[in-house]
Amino acid sequence: MEFEEKQKEWSVKQQKEVQVVLSNKYKEAKRKAIELIKDKQYGLCEADFWILKNETKDGEMMYTSLILSHNGCLKINDSLEDKFKAEAVEIIENGYKNELVFKYCDKEQGILEVGEVSERNCKNEYPYAMALKRCFDRVVLKLSKLAYVGIMSDSEAEDSSKEKEEKDIANEVISQTKVDALKKAIKKYKMTDELVGLILSNYEYKEIAEIKEKDYMNVVNNLSLNK
Repeated sequence: MEFEEKQKEWSVKQQKEVQVVLSNKYKEAKRKAIELIKDKQYGLCEADFWILKNETKDGEMMYTSLILSHNGCLKINDSLEDKFKAEAVEIIENGYKNELVFKYCDKEQGILEVGEVSERNCKNEYPYAMALKRCFDRVVLKLSKLAYVGIMSDSEAEDSSKEKEEKDIANEVISQTKVDALKKAIKKYKMTDELVGLILSNYEYKEIAEIKEKDYMNVVNNLSLNK
């Protein structure tokens, strides 16, 4: 079982195939997943899993972890003697930064867990279902001990991928094409070096080539307003 592993993966950022590397966390998660499938312990199959991928600073594609689908978590819960208990759930509708939180607490199981959603990490129209799903999946992964070998649920993977994407965008310097376009606009509108420097300094940049992708449109708009 290879879970659709490849030697190379397509990089959207680089627009080419890049080399794949396997993290130790992924290797351990894969070992456990294969063991579970072969033993038929929870009725899981290879289709219940998929690979979480993140591009590294070196330009390689790292297989970070193995993800278990929500359906897989449902299968596991049905097979557990000590299952997820609905009566252990408390709904907190105004949590930290106005998050909707499903809190799970069961002293006999020794499990305290939450599932949360906010406007940042949930864009759909069914936040209660998403918060419950996250809480349920986390509890089941702990009850089955799969959380301890690096296996994550798909709701966790959604958050991890989004955070990684947002971080990459925040750190990405604008392309040379955009640099050239800004320089042409500055020349066209005959902006002084002092004015351009003042606008850039508002974002703590010394020159155009330093501008980060997250600030690009704000800088463009400011340059346009001052032309």
